[in-house]
Amino acid sequence: MDARYLKATTVFPSDVKVCGKRLLPFCLRHRVMLEAIDSPFLDFGKRGFTATDVIKAVRILSTYEKKDYNAPITIREKWHMILLNSNRNKLARYVGRIIGLITKSCSYPKLWSKDDKNLKTKENIPFVLSCVANNVRHGCTLEEAWTMPEGEAVWMSISHAIYNGSKIEVISSDDEKMMNDFDKIVNQFKKENSQKQCPHQK
Repeated sequence: MDARYLKATTVFPSDVKVCGKRLLPFCLRHRVMLEAIDSPFLDFGKRGFTATDVIKAVRILSTYEKKDYNAPITIREKWHMILLNSNRNKLARYVGRIIGLITKSCSYPKLWSKDDKNLKTKENIPFVLSCVANNVRHGCTLEEAWTMPEGEAVWMSISHAIYNGSKIEVISSDDEKMMNDFDKIVNQFKKENSQKQCPHQK
């Protein structure tokens, strides 16, 4: 079975705590909320992080509720913000934990083409909404579709799309290993063949 699928459905972040709060597996609702505040955690590697970014991400990732994510900063959050501003190592450590949690929750299938047009809708519906709608249409409750780990939600949505006739080809981790092994064999053959021909190429 595809290792990426197994990871998406069985390997969840274990007891990740940041600023005293336990973070939940990253889901599509979390993604939308982080997008709404333009969080750098959706674009890590290209942007820097502040204590405020961490506090806001923790608030979102520690719950599935929608009502409190944009509320004013609490006294406890202000206290953690002061600690993070005075300790850059702790800030970096917490940023790493959040990035690790998001990465673990996003084990996607590997497609033959990342730009596969079958994954795009004519109406240019946002990816998240398309994924949620597809899973709800095939039996998930709305809450399940929004809150299951993102990798699992994507696997399910793509599976439904394939079942309904979309021409999406997924490369399994076993297929990928076979292709890598084949490439190694071909490269080794080329290397050995090149060495045999060298004495005659003077």
